[in-house]
Amino acid sequence: PARQLHRLLLAPLEESLQRNRITTLLISADPGLQAVPFAALHDGNSFLGERYGLSLTPSIGLMPLRVPAPRTVSRQLAVGASRFENLSPLPLVPQELERVERGRAGQTFLDETFTPRVLLEKAGDASVERVHVATHAEFLPGGPAQARLYTGTGPIGLTDFAELRQRRKGAPLDLFTLSACRTALGDNDSELGFAGLALQAGARSAIGTLWYVDDVATSAFFVQFYRYLDQGMPKAEALQATRTAMANGTIRLEGDKVIGPDGATLLDRLTTAQQRRIAAGMEHPYFWSGITLLGTPW
Repeated sequence: PARQLHRLLLAPLEESLQRNRITTLLISADPGLQAVPFAALHDGNSFLGERYGLSLTPSIGLMPLRVPAPRTVSRQLAVGASRFENLSPLPLVPQELERVERGRAGQTFLDETFTPRVLLEKAGDASVERVHVATHAEFLPGGPAQARLYTGTGPIGLTDFAELRQRRKGAPLDLFTLSACRTALGDNDSELGFAGLALQAGARSAIGTLWYVDDVATSAFFVQFYRYLDQGMPKAEALQATRTAMANGTIRLEGDKVIGPDGATLLDRLTTAQQRRIAAGMEHPYFWSGITLLGTPW
């Protein structure tokens, strides 16, 4: 199926893309195609997500297409929940937040200190440029009002995200990342899910997931992704480099650690059960192709 979709959607464009030396694709997908993991499309030799930086947009006409000048992000917010009343725990969230924030000027709120009000107020501070959220999320029948992102004290609804735009007052977030399950995809009534709402709430870019992701691989993915961002890579290229590192096995398990392409430790102290889930490697697109960028690719 990945090759069939590539033949239908990308093969007719390949010659033009190569002739014009295109490196990043901005994809405006109709409903029904928004659930396609474009990074997993395959031409018989390599995955699309290895060859190009990719970003999805609800509308090209709504996109600010001017590439901003390179700059250093000054403040970042990292929030997450690892314990829940009626949902499975996410034991790697504390380590993910700690490593995402390491060496950066920012704030971290974990479990009971991560409340709906903290997310809206702290992310609404115009001096904060990136927000990283690691938790559970779910979409229930009934549209946006029934979609929930779980904080450490209770859920926050999809519709509450509209408050962020009012708080930001014309100072959009640079990036809103949702390291949680199925946050890039909603239902027919909520279109692009929480990540789409982050764009509507005023973020230039948002990252979400298309399916129920493996928490070990996803935590490692985001730790490496932020390391690439800190090296000055644009968002789409940082995602492309992280996908490629997973697909070719240079993000790998060694003992109880996940090691990055340069030998740095991304995660450590993995339990036997966590090690077992990724012991065969994380090269398969299941581990990395569902993590999707929406909005501006830079």
